[in-house]
Amino acid sequence: MNLLFKPLNILLLMSLSCGVLAKEILPLSDPKNSQNWQLNPEVSDEFNGTALDELKWFVQGKEAKFYLWKGRAPSQFAPHNVNLSDGLLKLTTQWQPDYAFVGTPPAKQEITSYENITTAAIISKKTFLYGYMEVRVKIPDAAMTGAFWGTGYQQELDVFELIGRVKTGSRNPESTFVTSIHDWRPGHAEQNKVWRHPHKMAGRTADAFHVYGVEWLKDGLKMYLDGELVHTVNQAEMGDSWLLNNPLELWFDSEVFPWHGIPSKEELPVDFEIDYVRIWQKPDSNLLAPAFYGFEGPYISEMRQMPEARDLYAKQWWFDNASAKHFAITDFNENKFASGRKSLRFVQNAELAQNEVVAFSPEGSIRLDEGNYQLTFKLWKEPQSQVQKINIILENPWLVLSPINVSNITPSQWVEVSLPFVRTQASKLNDRMRIIIKQADAPAGTSTLFIDDIAISKIPQEE
Repeated sequence: MNLLFKPLNILLLMSLSCGVLAKEILPLSDPKNSQNWQLNPEVSDEFNGTALDELKWFVQGKEAKFYLWKGRAPSQFAPHNVNLSDGLLKLTTQWQPDYAFVGTPPAKQEITSYENITTAAIISKKTFLYGYMEVRVKIPDAAMTGAFWGTGYQQELDVFELIGRVKTGSRNPESTFVTSIHDWRPGHAEQNKVWRHPHKMAGRTADAFHVYGVEWLKDGLKMYLDGELVHTVNQAEMGDSWLLNNPLELWFDSEVFPWHGIPSKEELPVDFEIDYVRIWQKPDSNLLAPAFYGFEGPYISEMRQMPEARDLYAKQWWFDNASAKHFAITDFNENKFASGRKSLRFVQNAELAQNEVVAFSPEGSIRLDEGNYQLTFKLWKEPQSQVQKINIILENPWLVLSPINVSNITPSQWVEVSLPFVRTQASKLNDRMRIIIKQADAPAGTSTLFIDDIAISKIPQEE
């Protein structure tokens, strides 16, 4: 089941692979749980079993299948290098010149062939949006990296990519905790690392286990080392470089960084050792996919199975040709968003030429049981806007919500609008939302509205 439609209080009933209930484990950065963190077991793991939980993790290279890439040449990810022992996940790098390497590296890589070195990577099959990530790891003591990072729609967050031993150049990276963000939007610069922060450590990362943490906020990051806050950055500082507003899948891997030197046969094998990964989130009653209904990125169908490409299952808001003259999704440069970096814009410069204009969410993006609900969204209305009402329809089963009167909304500020409604039948598989502005509710003239952060939560029933 897609995490985005699964309340966290239900997730808490699940246990980790080790059998320890989620509520018993608290962040090292917040041992008293003052922020009411709740562990998300779908993307957390104690690695205490005898074999990796492959319902939770995709192993790069298994059955010669890879997601996104095969590793940085000359090394290649190989499934036999992923093992659990002594309560640890061990990603091993080995000297194996006779290994049956698959394919050739992308042209942009520094080395032109996979050879001699096998290593390892795993990727979470579930994604998450915002929260606190914590891992306890020991970096391999060789010219190999230990990395914990996440990929999502046009974005990448490297919580860390740490080298154990530098053979070429400055040895500072051996004792530096670095977090960075990459921009994968179309047309991005070749050097797409848009933010990076290095934190100098007291010793080498390969000398001992350390606890690395990053709190991922809607508008920034906080870096933690062994439970201590070491750096913060926010969207206001980063501007257009702040991209992390869509769900991430999580990676652990070990790679060669050729610019720091390539390990020799004598230096291998070596292990990247991972004690645990724990992801906490704060309670959220929203039953919609928050990134999609916040207009930050696509809706990703839960039918997607790794290693299938994310884009094969990505669906966007849809407007017919007439509606597209009035509805559009903004971007950061318009500077109109309640949160994130985007919103839905409606513009009208004359009388609407048709009875109504409509924005459609994808089929399957509404999943509601029977019950009483509250719909909310943020609205910005420019001065002199004439639009009187906004209409919302849920398609299957068909439900027309009461029109939302926006005529008296205070202009030039974000205002939260709310509407209770009752769902007498559960959503069908193709249920979706329509946002409608009717000709009768939009008098001739100039109007500009922005809609953001649509949410639906269940209204608790009195006992």
